[in-house]
Amino acid sequence: MEGEWPIVKRPVWAVSKEGPRLEERPVVLEEPLALYINGQQAAVLMRLPGMEKELAVGFCLSEGLVRRFADILMVHHCGQGLPEPGTEVQDEGLLSRNRVDVRVAPEGLDPSARLEVVRLIRAGCGAVDVARAELPLEPLSAHLTVPAELLLGLGRALRQGPSLHEAVGGVHSAALFDASGALIALAEDVGRHNAVDKVIGHCVLKGIPLGDKILLCSGRLSYEMVSKALRMRIPILISLSAPTALAVALAERFGQTLIGYLRGERMILYAHAERVRSSASA
Repeated sequence: MEGEWPIVKRPVWAVSKEGPRLEERPVVLEEPLALYINGQQAAVLMRLPGMEKELAVGFCLSEGLVRRFADILMVHHCGQGLPEPGTEVQDEGLLSRNRVDVRVAPEGLDPSARLEVVRLIRAGCGAVDVARAELPLEPLSAHLTVPAELLLGLGRALRQGPSLHEAVGGVHSAALFDASGALIALAEDVGRHNAVDKVIGHCVLKGIPLGDKILLCSGRLSYEMVSKALRMRIPILISLSAPTALAVALAERFGQTLIGYLRGERMILYAHAERVRSSASA
């Protein structure tokens, strides 16, 4: 499995009380991915190679750059394989693997989408105020409920199977589960945002609905992470780490269940706990 992972081996000095020792250690690759929409560069994402189409589609939709998946007419990525050490971004073939072209119907583009953060910051006259911000998001419905025991077990499910994080480190994970706790999609990346976009893009490309799913992330839940999940109508967002105050306020306003510090048999419910059914054992 390791041979398929986007890693390279580097000589390092391992220092301990016994003294220094020269070793060869694997490290994860990090490369820029240029995203072009209708021939214009829209973003450069520093990412772990792999799932480039999924990342591009997930980013376009979760950032609101494209209104609907139906508006995406074509996604093209021609890169293949992994680069040799020292040649990651030098030859023409490898440069092509670091570009994705997306063709979108003109009416499906939302050129103002990336200004939401600016509108949010300015809405409170110098202070961040989610309640007064004009965000083009719709509140989520509250029909989905899940047992607390199921959610407490998702951390173990995230660690099942081969993991680049366990083998090498340096990456974040994102996983999507259904209401029964079954794993739908899993992705790893050097950036927590990218891991989420890869999972979202995978599901969208496969026609898997997101409105009744649970998204679990390894990293901090920021404003951007919550807004991505809200745009994709994901009702329950969980992290092994902590949310920010702005993320909690955003989830509270738009009806998203936000959970942090999912560790062992404990978790903290920060917003809309009504989706979590408690029991004596939980």
